[in-house]
Amino acid sequence: MADAAGESPLVLVHADPEAYLVPEAARRLVAVLDACPEFDLVAPGTNEPWCEAARVAPPFAYSTPALLVEAAGSLAVSAPPPQAVTGLASPVYAVRRAALARSAPGARLESLPADRPDLRAAVDRGAYLHRYGAMDASPREDLAARVPPGAGAVLDVGCSRGATSAALRSRGVRWIAGIEPDREDAAEAARVYDRVLSGRLEDVAEDFAGRFDAVLFGDVLEHLEDPSDALVRVRPWLARGGVVVASVPNLGHWAIIDDLLRGRFDYVPYSILSGTHVRFFTRSSLIDLFEASGYRVRAIDTVTLPASAAGAARRDRLGTLPGASPDLDAAEFVAVAESERGEGTPRRDRGRA
Repeated sequence: MADAAGESPLVLVHADPEAYLVPEAARRLVAVLDACPEFDLVAPGTNEPWCEAARVAPPFAYSTPALLVEAAGSLAVSAPPPQAVTGLASPVYAVRRAALARSAPGARLESLPADRPDLRAAVDRGAYLHRYGAMDASPREDLAARVPPGAGAVLDVGCSRGATSAALRSRGVRWIAGIEPDREDAAEAARVYDRVLSGRLEDVAEDFAGRFDAVLFGDVLEHLEDPSDALVRVRPWLARGGVVVASVPNLGHWAIIDDLLRGRFDYVPYSILSGTHVRFFTRSSLIDLFEASGYRVRAIDTVTLPASAAGAARRDRLGTLPGASPDLDAAEFVAVAESERGEGTPRRDRGRA
C-alpha cells in the first residue's frame, strides 16, 4: 500500500507484469472513475481475466502493439457503460484514494479488489487490457498432427510442462521424451512424458541414435543462438523415415512490415517480436536453415490470424507492391523436414526406451 502514497484523489494501479494496458485504456479507466461517483474502483475488461466478470473478447487478432492499440480503440467505441460487479479480482484498476485509505497499511495492491468486497466495484469493457496467457501450458496439437502415422517414439525439444502429451498419445505414440531447460517445467513434464532431460539440448550427453520417429521444435528455433546446430544435433537421432516438425513465427507478416514502414519495431512478450527471440525467419530463410543443416523440407504450412477491416486493407495494399511476399498473411510457419542424407536406422520397437 505504501507504493500508492501521494495526494492525488484517483490512483491507477498496474500490478501485473504480464498485462499490457495501452495508454488510451489507462486514461479511460481514470476518466470513468472520475465521472462515476457511485464507484470506488473500476477495472478493465481483458482477454485473460482473473474473474469472469471482466472477460472481454478482442474484436480481432493482434500481433503488434500497434494492432493492440487499434483493437482497444475499437472496443472503446462500442462498449456498454461500466457495470457494477461483485467478486471482482484484478491487479489492474483505477481506485479512489479515499478507498485506499480505508485499507490496512500492509494490504497488497494487486489483491485489493478481491480482499475488499465492501468496495463499490465496476468493470469497464471499453478499457481493454491484454494479458499474456500461460504459453508453457499450451498443447501443440498442430505439431502432433504432423507426426507420421504409426510413430512409436517422439522427442519434444523445449517441451515445457508436457502439455502436448495427450495429443501425441492419441496418435498412438507409446514413448515420449522431452528436453526442457527450466527445472520446474521439466519436473511437471516428467509426470506425463516417459523421460525428460532437464537442461539444454546442446548439453545432452546421451546418444539417441535412430530412436525417434519425430522430433518436435515448437516455437524453439527462434530462441536459439545457433538453430542450425540444434537441427544437426538431432538429425542422427531420427529413425529411418523420421521427421523434424518445427514451428517458427514469420517476420514477414504484414503487421511487422506495416510497423517498419511507420518506423516501429516493438518487442513484446509471446508474439512474433518476442523479446526472447534471437533469430527471425521468413519462408525462404527457414528452408535455407533446414537445407544447410542436412534436411529436405517436405512441407511448410502457414498459420494465419484474422485481421480487422482496416488491417486487411493495409495488408492488401502491401500485397500490391512489386515483388511482395505471398506470405504477408502468415503469422507462423510449421515445417516438416526429413534427413537429406538418409540417416536413421530401423528399430524393432521404437515405442520402448
